[in-house]
Amino acid sequence: MAEALTTILGEPDPLKRQREFATLLESLTKENAAAAVEAFEKMPRSGWSYGHEFTLLTNAWGRLDGPAATEFAMAREGRGREWALGSVMSGWASEDPEAARQFVAGIEGEGERHTLMRGLVTGTSQRDVNAATALVLELEDEGRAQDLMGHVARQQLMQGFELASSWADSLPEGQVKGSALHSLANGFVRSDPEQAALWIGQYANDEHATGAVGEVAEEWAEREPESAVSWAASLPEGEGRNRAMSETMWEWAGRDIVAAGEFLASSPQGEDLDHAAGSYARRVVREEPESAMEWALAIGNDEVRRDAIINTARGWIEHHPDSGQEWLSGSNLPEDVVAEINRPRDRRRR
Repeated sequence: MAEALTTILGEPDPLKRQREFATLLESLTKENAAAAVEAFEKMPRSGWSYGHEFTLLTNAWGRLDGPAATEFAMAREGRGREWALGSVMSGWASEDPEAARQFVAGIEGEGERHTLMRGLVTGTSQRDVNAATALVLELEDEGRAQDLMGHVARQQLMQGFELASSWADSLPEGQVKGSALHSLANGFVRSDPEQAALWIGQYANDEHATGAVGEVAEEWAEREPESAVSWAASLPEGEGRNRAMSETMWEWAGRDIVAAGEFLASSPQGEDLDHAAGSYARRVVREEPESAMEWALAIGNDEVRRDAIINTARGWIEHHPDSGQEWLSGSNLPEDVVAEINRPRDRRRR
């Protein structure tokens, strides 16, 4: 096994190497898996091979002998330890999720448990999405639960969008559901942006779905900005619409400053377009700083206008320091706004 692996990884033709490597993985057993991994460790490392082929190899070992593969991974040091822990646990969980879950439950180190949990959820979702969903919903750390639910959503999406969207809709309301919606939106919009927009539009007023709405808006605007901005404008008033208008205008202005500006100029002014105008100003300030600031200053909503002025002024000063500082010195802006514009990057408010 060690000799075969050494020969395969030395193959210069990448397609042939992958075919032979896949065949070798099928011939792994509990008895020879450790020797294969040991041989791999001694090979000269390339970034692609180590990140891809090593992950496949350790995942296959985890499927064959989870306890032994996990013991190997936990004995490693450095960055490769995290990769190995995640891949062997994913393999183990895909074959015996209950045994893998019990092992992870006995780990005391928080960081180590999180790495193993990622592998546990990924592997379990390949076998039983409902079981993986339950694992994530049991987590007390909402931030990590959001991250892991994204993995489950991507696995569910492989079974078809209709099934995946029904699964996401059944999740309890909150940020974890929002993470699932965002992952589904990211996958669906790439294949059918118009249908993705119709689907995510039903969640436009849900706070946890704002990121998913923005994801669809951004991806669709990269291809058909006019259609995307028309859809965004049709959404019900709220944070979802604001995010969609900002994302579509940002993408459109990046592709065609004139067309995006003409749309804004020909549209009835009001709070409906405030976020779009602010996004446009930030996007075009490098090419047209004076025009960008005019748009920022014309925004009706006080809070949106303030943020747009600050960000546009920062961009102006960054790209055109002399004219930017000259404008700022004669702007008569409130002292707190000027202070925020001049605040060093590493001290700015999030």
